[in-house]
Amino acid sequence: MNESLTPELDRVAFQQVWRRVMPEDRPDCPFTLEAPTLPTVTSTPVPVVSAAPPALSWMAPTPQAQTCLGESSAGALPFLREMLAAAAEGQRTYRGMARQSRRGSSLFSNLAAVKAGQGKRLSTAFFLIAGKEPPAPQMGAGISGRTLPLTVRTRYHAEQGLALRLEEAAQTASDPCLAELYRAMAGENRAQADRLRGWLEEA
Repeated sequence: MNESLTPELDRVAFQQVWRRVMPEDRPDCPFTLEAPTLPTVTSTPVPVVSAAPPALSWMAPTPQAQTCLGESSAGALPFLREMLAAAAEGQRTYRGMARQSRRGSSLFSNLAAVKAGQGKRLSTAFFLIAGKEPPAPQMGAGISGRTLPLTVRTRYHAEQGLALRLEEAAQTASDPCLAELYRAMAGENRAQADRLRGWLEEA
């Protein structure tokens, strides 16, 4: 209880007891009582503020938001088809090189596996953007009639050229997922070129 109200409540209680003992004031009584009054306690009402629920930002994207691998990236589909064809051609060539080579067949098999992985990632990106599977890539003439060192030389320059194309595409891509994919593949192609150069140096 509020301490400031205690004396007032004690006085009221005394008055109520005295009235039961002395219902009427008498001239010879030293006490005269007024009608008991109960103190009123006022409190300031606390306003009730209904807080609006926080807005869910993911439900209303801003107009500037770029959907990752969505329909807004449809302009990248021709380049994805081109890179798919290059990955398929590289995979097929490296498999043929592995069959032709007595030394380094495991190297060429590993390079073919890298190209297969690139093809899967490119196909996935194409499907997420277009909603359909990419068309089957057209294959080149292969490596028939060429010596293995010449084929390695051709693939060496092809890997470097693909790395440059992918790095340029990553710089201009508005889709962050495509830019990340292009940069990763560019690094892989440069690494493949280095491995091919190492094979020639050890030949």
